[in-house]
This record gives sequence, structure tokens and C-alpha cells, in this order.
Amino acid sequence: MLDKVNFFLRHLEHNYALIAIAAILFFLCKAAAGYLTYKHYDKKFKQIESKLDELIRHHK
Repeated sequence: MLDKVNFFLRHLEHNYALIAIAAILFFLCKAAAGYLTYKHYDKKFKQIESKLDELIRHHK
């Protein structure tokens, strides 16, 4: 059983296309997560900015 696993891993280590595809998928997922995080915090920042503008308008 362990020999089969070792054979499979040795076969994969020479398959550079698979490694490249895995790296591309990893960075695509990472970019998507970063974009969603950016959109979330951008929305929060705009809410805070809106509240500050409202406070400044009421203070004057």
C-alpha cells in the first residue's frame, strides 16, 4: 500500500503542469478572498465616512 502511495507521489513530482495548475488555482482563490474582504471593508469604511459626514453637518 505504501509503495503505491510513494509511486503516486513520485509520479506527481514530475508533473509540472499539475503543479502549475495547483498554484494558479491557489492564487485565484486567494485573490477572490482578498477581493471579497476588500469589498466588505470598503462598505464598512463608506458607512463610517457617511456617519462622520452626518455628524459634521449636524455640528455646524
